[in-house]
Amino acid sequence: MADHEYIVLSKPPDGVSAEQYNEWYDGHMRELLELPGFVSAQRSALTFRGARGEAFAYDYLVRYGIDGDLEEALAGLRAAADGGRLYFPDWFPNIRTSGFVVEPITDTVLAVS
Repeated sequence: MADHEYIVLSKPPDGVSAEQYNEWYDGHMRELLELPGFVSAQRSALTFRGARGEAFAYDYLVRYGIDGDLEEALAGLRAAADGGRLYFPDWFPNIRTSGFVVEPITDTVLAVS
């Protein structure tokens, strides 16, 4: 199990198909796994099930597992992006995205069987 978890929510921009977006993102996820500290990744599609019919701003979630110093790994990610070592398509600036460091505040609670 990784020392840290970093999640990113995202939604492709208008005019970019789910197939095109997922093809790029699957490759992007693998690029990040080549960076120091990034040890696992899993992408998921989100289906909002709100009781009041409100919309959700994101379609996808990716969970990255990070071992070692979290700030160092995220700084390495920023340096790789800024240094041109990661591929970003021309529509990338229009992606809706938010990243979160996940900090557990309890132990995992298991159901009693």
